[in-house]
Amino acid sequence: MDVVELVDRSAATALQHASALQDHLRSAEGPGNPLMRECRAEMHRLVGDIVSLRNAAELLKRQVELGA
Repeated sequence: MDVVELVDRSAATALQHASALQDHLRSAEGPGNPLMRECRAEMHRLVGDIVSLRNAAELLKRQVELGA
């Protein structure tokens, strides 16, 4: 497994975990609970970061393929 595959697999696993946590936050969120809304917003940012990581891995993979 090369570095790009490792990054992609790690990001995919992290995305699955983040998605599960986001579901738990959604079910635990009560009306008028600003702390839960803040946690949910942070999870949303985390998912965005993970997706960015996967996109970067894909770009690296393309560069490696073009350079080979």
